[in-house]
Amino acid sequence: MGRRVIVTSALLYINGMPHLGNFIGAVLPADLYSRYLKMAGIEHIFICGSDQHGTPVELSAIRNKTDPEKFADMMHERTKAALEKMECDFTYYGKTHTEENKKVVYRLFEALDRNGYISNEETVQAYCSFDKRFIPDRMIEGKCPHCDGMHARGDQCDDCGKLLDPQDLIDPKCTICGNSKIEFRSTKNLALDLPKLTENITSFVERIKGSMSKNALNKTTSYIELGLKPRQITRDLKWGFSVPKEGFEDKVFYVWFDAVIGYIGITNEWSEEEAERYWLGNDTELVHFMGKDNIEFHTMMWPGILSGARLGYAMPTRIMAYEYLNSGKIKFSKSRGIGLNIENAIEVMSAEQWRFVLSYLLPETSDTEFSEELIFEIVNKIMNDKIGNLINRAVVISSRNGSLLSAGGISAEAGDKLRMALDSYRENFENARMRESLKRIVELADYGNEIMSMKRPWELAKAGDAGQFSAVMSDVLHICKYIGVMIWPYTPKASAAILYNFGIRSEPRLSMLSGSLGFAPGENQVQLFSKIGDKERETLLGFG
Repeated sequence: MGRRVIVTSALLYINGMPHLGNFIGAVLPADLYSRYLKMAGIEHIFICGSDQHGTPVELSAIRNKTDPEKFADMMHERTKAALEKMECDFTYYGKTHTEENKKVVYRLFEALDRNGYISNEETVQAYCSFDKRFIPDRMIEGKCPHCDGMHARGDQCDDCGKLLDPQDLIDPKCTICGNSKIEFRSTKNLALDLPKLTENITSFVERIKGSMSKNALNKTTSYIELGLKPRQITRDLKWGFSVPKEGFEDKVFYVWFDAVIGYIGITNEWSEEEAERYWLGNDTELVHFMGKDNIEFHTMMWPGILSGARLGYAMPTRIMAYEYLNSGKIKFSKSRGIGLNIENAIEVMSAEQWRFVLSYLLPETSDTEFSEELIFEIVNKIMNDKIGNLINRAVVISSRNGSLLSAGGISAEAGDKLRMALDSYRENFENARMRESLKRIVELADYGNEIMSMKRPWELAKAGDAGQFSAVMSDVLHICKYIGVMIWPYTPKASAAILYNFGIRSEPRLSMLSGSLGFAPGENQVQLFSKIGDKERETLLGFG
């Protein structure tokens, strides 16, 4: 039996339009990986969606003078449309506030409760005496006690990544009203009993540690060594799924709980039959992509939920957490409603340009700097001068001198280069190193340009040397075809334009590279990529 893979991107929280940091940190690498699986002929689904619950959504709805469900659905549609413009190839992009997800949340909660992994907690929770309401952890900001970051939330510090309790914050303030009239009152909630699940979680981490990004493994190991604590799964709110347990009917599930379960719920929303086949399959691979601020939820809470419920759902087999994309003059902050989000980014540059740039900068092992200078360098000098220029020159010269081309093969040197590049491309994709796979494509373009510069085929054509011209251009055209196939996950439209010259009209498969060259250029050649100039630079800097 062949492989069966579920690919997920961390669900996008839609209190505002997701920015480029959200896109590069989860959606883009998941989309690249999913497209690779399709090219490799591996059965899979790519599931993502909108995370619709939580107080930030409720507050955004209040500011927009509408109710939370209408606001959440409106932002879901806007986000979905923006991602489609970014050429994301989801099997299904769903949302968490659905009956399908509610059913799965209740099923898992009741199983966890039945199996003894839900505990009652009498806790102290922040209460704003000005707004006269309990405040969720995310709606409290203050100074982080660990790194002194000034905008730590009550549940986590984005600067250092530490999980927090609201009482840990120094000088806490309510972000709803801006006042510091915060009291801490006793309230009763339910929690996932992580101490009881520690053995399950430790065993899970040990089993897949070779398929976890280094930051995910290190952070998870650190938390386990410190000792896991119960993690609350209910809150004193109105917006969300109500809790089906006596004494807690006035509570709702904490947003993180139904968000991770949302992977299953969204698959059910797409197809209950397929959801059962994938999620309850004995040999299903479950691959998660996320930003590093989502590590704990996927490496501890989520496997704790799945293993504790004992309902047979697939457990994660690979967890990839990405570092941050740091900006200098160009800003993006969804929570503060400023900067370059994916909706306005597409107005500045094309999806192809953004996909290539962000893939080239994927923060796989460390935070990556992001600037207009880097964007110009990647788009103008790599996309255009290296790849675009090679494809254009090769196709034009070959088309104009078609009578000199023969159906010859490829030289031993070029054949070896292509095989090694493809092997490395495959290996890196299999290990979710998509940035490295893109580098193999750029290296092939460098190799092709080097052949063109050294062998000068235009002079061979002018001299009528059919043998030498055909030998040189056969190598170069094979390189172009390989680039056309291999670049598809990154720039699908450019891939289609390249492969049109080789008689390929369908989505590419890696198996196409084992066939004949099939060079048959179209009559109307179009520019593969386009450069960006001062106008785009000014627009980008306008998001500072």
